[in-house]
Amino acid sequence: MNPQRAQDLLSRCAGRRVLLLGDLMMDEWVFGSVKRISPEAPIPVVTMPLTPEARAHKPGGAGNVAAILLGLGAVVRTVGVVGDDDYGRRLLADLAARGTDTSGVVTDPSRPTTHKLRIIAGRQQLLRIDTERDAPLDAGMCARLQEGVRAGLDQADVILVSDYAKGVVAEGSLPAGLIGQARRSGTPLCADPKPANIHLFRGASLVSPNEAEALQAAGPSVNAGANPNAAHLHSLPAPVFAAGWSLLQSLDAEAVFITRGDKGIAVFGPENAFAEVPALTGSGDVGDATGCGDAVSAASALALAAGATYLEAAEMGNAAGGVVSRFVGVHSPSPDEIVERLSRAR
Repeated sequence: MNPQRAQDLLSRCAGRRVLLLGDLMMDEWVFGSVKRISPEAPIPVVTMPLTPEARAHKPGGAGNVAAILLGLGAVVRTVGVVGDDDYGRRLLADLAARGTDTSGVVTDPSRPTTHKLRIIAGRQQLLRIDTERDAPLDAGMCARLQEGVRAGLDQADVILVSDYAKGVVAEGSLPAGLIGQARRSGTPLCADPKPANIHLFRGASLVSPNEAEALQAAGPSVNAGANPNAAHLHSLPAPVFAAGWSLLQSLDAEAVFITRGDKGIAVFGPENAFAEVPALTGSGDVGDATGCGDAVSAASALALAAGATYLEAAEMGNAAGGVVSRFVGVHSPSPDEIVERLSRAR
């Protein structure tokens, strides 16, 4: 994609309305330095500076997806669950301050707000501590999530489901006939699902698992020679190539993106189209993968809402993920950063 086309699509992203359903989290970051090993155990001692910048709280999971969408000019209605706790209240306040419509977020007193604490020394993530409850939601909570989704359907230019296997994305939380309704209205429905939930998105516009998730979802018995482009020259490992075609066919999706980290994105699209979008890397890239998948799913879904082809959406998502990879921790890529990233690839 040339920079002019990218600028055109990004300008059309502004004001697009996104209905986002997914697992909301609070991410906490502690930044410090390591100068010695503890005498108590063979572990590094992290010294945290006594400055406000040494500790940060930011929306994580679907909250980070919402932040990225907002940074690209989208109007976002978020549907999800938080706990009746301080992290939940802070998360809702943060999202609302950024401009998110949080009227579809429900509070569940029976579970804590998912919290991820990361300890960083320099540019290296040393430890992550997760506090969560990923049991399925009860029927009442699922019904409230369905109401939140229905309330935003008529206004949505694109529907995005961000699944982190924390209990929000499930058959009970999706309104019956959601995908059919989206297809009839011409509204793209994009999902970044975990393997256990991928079957829920049969008929979706776009399903975008990462490589490990795609292999797990497709299963070990996939026949690499059963796809229509088996003889196509490509650099994918045979199981990954086979998994992409298998998921495209079994899900009856319009497109499947397999995100492959620093190897880019494999695109399986309509009419047996196939393409590889190489990762946009260069000197100075940190290689921190935190939030890269969120950037890919957010930017690609928003690009589809703006009229991009599936290949263009993959290129846009790939560039957004490449921007994020340069930062330690999460980052919301700006339109200018995405265009600059694409310009470097030419």
